[in-house]
Parts: sequence; C-alpha cells; structure tokens
Amino acid sequence: MSKFSSEKPIIICCDDLQEQERIRTLLAHKYRHIIGCRLAQLDTTLTGNPEALVIAGWQQPSAELRLIIELCRHQSHPLLIILRQFSSLDINRLPEKTDYVLMPRDSGFCLQPWLEQARLLRQSFNHMEQKIVSLTNKMNERKVVEKAKGLLMKCHQVDEDTAYKAMRNSAMQSGQSLSQIAKNLINTLQTFE
Repeated sequence: MSKFSSEKPIIICCDDLQEQERIRTLLAHKYRHIIGCRLAQLDTTLTGNPEALVIAGWQQPSAELRLIIELCRHQSHPLLIILRQFSSLDINRLPEKTDYVLMPRDSGFCLQPWLEQARLLRQSFNHMEQKIVSLTNKMNERKVVEKAKGLLMKCHQVDEDTAYKAMRNSAMQSGQSLSQIAKNLINTLQTFE
C-alpha cells in the first residue's frame, strides 16, 4: 500500500509562515501534493485546484478567516481550520459552523482523520444544498401550477379538479411538464385580463 493517502492536493493557508511549514511537515509523510499560499493567493490557488482540501492555520478567528471560509464554501472546498488561540467569545466571529472542521492547534491528533471529516462534511453540505435547491424549485413550480389552476377556474368557471385535469391532459399530450403548461397558461390568460 502506498504511503500517500490522497492524490488530491492540500492547500495550506496560514497567517504565519512558520505555522504553514509546521502543518506541511505534519502532512508530508501522508500526502504528496501540498501547496502553501498566502491569503492574497488563495482565491487563485483554489480556482486552479478544484479538488483540493484546504487547511487554514490562524492565530484566532478574524475577518480574514471568515473570508477563507466563504471562499471555500463558494468553491465547495473541504476546510479544516486550526486555531492557535481559542476562546468561547471568538467563536462568534466565525460563520455558523456547518461546513468546516475546527480544531485547536495544541491537539496532538493526526490531521488525516480531520481532513477526511472536512471532506465528508463538505460532501454532506453540498448534498443538503442541492436538496434545498430542488425543493425550492418544486415549491415554485407548485405555486405556478396553483396560480394557473386558479386562473382557469376563474376564466372558465370550472372546479379545481377539472382545471387540474385539463392542465395535466395538456401536459401529457404536448410532452411538456405540468409547470411549463402552467407558465404558458398564465402568460396567455394574463394577456386577456
């Protein structure tokens, strides 16, 4: 078995070059592709390495660390944050901890399982976001269908069931979705009002 755990790159961004080198040394025996960068280079480095995992080593929570979290969130990179100073008051300075892993610097744990946890957390977060988008789209489509159904009921003096069946039959005959039929119907009927 290879001594390298992952072929995916690991980007290390720290507020201190000594901390960056310390983290690099901790990872060197397990990971082959380690990229160090400063905060100013992070956006470009993330874009150039879409599969990368990110480790941010910072003194304490700050605006810069919030920026790193947002960049990783926006580009869907797993993120592990290692803080050298940590207090309960500082935690409020970071975005809600839903898609990154936070650990204190002084823990003696191996970083590999923490990186894996960050990867799994990112995967879970992305899946949850996709579900939210899908459900939101379905709700919006349902609203359009309901509006079209209401317009049909009003214009043709039919009951709800008859209006829905008419739209469903039209969708089946035309090969279009029910929501597309509803949108077409709304556009047509609203021009006559």
